[in-house]
Amino acid sequence: MQKFLYYWLMLVGLGHFLLGLVFIVVAKTSLMTPYVAGLYAAFDVGFETNVDQLMRSMLQLFGPTVASWGLLFCLAVYHYVAQGTAAIKLALITAVLVWFCLDTGVSAANGMYSHLWINTPVVVLILLPLWFLQPRARVATGSQL
Repeated sequence: MQKFLYYWLMLVGLGHFLLGLVFIVVAKTSLMTPYVAGLYAAFDVGFETNVDQLMRSMLQLFGPTVASWGLLFCLAVYHYVAQGTAAIKLALITAVLVWFCLDTGVSAANGMYSHLWINTPVVVLILLPLWFLQPRARVATGSQL
């Protein structure tokens, strides 16, 4: 079971890395139009070409942040499993909760409830496996966290 949790979390990190790269490519395409339209509606901004280009450029710049977060997440999970340092696990849990609370809260405060529906299953699919993940040394000896 521990191997599954580990590979699942690594897949989450690599998925974020790939998603970030895809975001860079698709931010200025019609694939993002429904999302951008939701942003216009949430912030009560009318469509103007210069605003649309700025919005899409900002979303494009968001891609590297998501990609780098994914790689750092993988590195932290790897080191937690290899070394068993509780501070790594605590930092990962804290980082995920900070992202979830702030991203979801700010989005909801601005009427973007789609982030609530997207973020809630994602936070569960990250935190539950992370909570039960144990370092290799503890798995080998059979002790619990």
